Amino acid sequence: MEVVREVEGQLKIYSDGSVLRLPHPTLPASSHFTHGVASKDVIINPETGVWARIFNPETAAEKPPLLIYFHGGGFLACSTAWVEYHTFFHNLCKTSGVIIVSVDYRLAPEHRLPAAYDDCTEAIEWIAKQASGRAESPEEWLSPSVVDFNRCFLAGESAGGNIVYHVGLRIAEVDVRPLVVKGVIPIHPAFGGEERVESEGLMFFETCKIIWSIGLPVGSTRDHPFCNPAVSPLKPGLKLPPVLVALAGKDELKVRGEMFYEYVKSCGKEAELMVEESGIHAYHIILPQYEGTLRLIHTISDFINGR
Repeated sequence: MEVVREVEGQLKIYSDGSVLRLPHPTLPASSHFTHGVASKDVIINPETGVWARIFNPETAAEKPPLLIYFHGGGFLACSTAWVEYHTFFHNLCKTSGVIIVSVDYRLAPEHRLPAAYDDCTEAIEWIAKQASGRAESPEEWLSPSVVDFNRCFLAGESAGGNIVYHVGLRIAEVDVRPLVVKGVIPIHPAFGGEERVESEGLMFFETCKIIWSIGLPVGSTRDHPFCNPAVSPLKPGLKLPPVLVALAGKDELKVRGEMFYEYVKSCGKEAELMVEESGIHAYHIILPQYEGTLRLIHTISDFINGR
């Protein structure tokens, strides 16, 4: 075997399609309030190993809204326990005053799509049981007396932004009451297609080709609906909630994100667009002190608290 692609500090992809995930610094959850935020880990499904980390703001409204987040990593890597993710969620939780549930879903190539969609949908259904008081193991931080489940939002970056869209479509067609999804926030969403677009450099395009080849169902092309949403038009009557699309000007996925934004609007759905022109892909995760990260946090907070 030979290494065909390497994402520095994250993973190596081999010629047989296998993946080596590299060790990465993590932070443990702490149920004690530290700098205004506490956190804890919960098991969603002990059989699949899917779990989540909850972030709870010390100072918040009597019943704050809920943000469910899906991390990025090309469907192949990353975890909500990584230092970078924990730091971002801490800052977002403290600034916005919302309770955050960040889901750790199963990864490809061991678990190809739609496994990530299934896991994240299951996490929402698990939260819905908490909201209705039907959970076998009630979680006090997700009690109906604590959280405003009428104001739930889905967010995620990169692969997580892709998940936000597809899980948002699923949730729009099923009953997850008393959970009410009021908005979805794809950040630098990972979409693709067989044809290269303007912002994609050749090396980036070829890297994405390899990543999608071991993430999509076996035998699929990048014009599969999981990768290219435009090949499966939205149903006119589908109640997809308002969308906030956040993009970065120096991200090679920018044009894909703009195409997605225009696609959603063309289907008659309510959509807003934020572009951080000097930002790189996933800047809010890797650059916590970057002024664009602070702007994104405030934009997300305004989107949530305005609904």
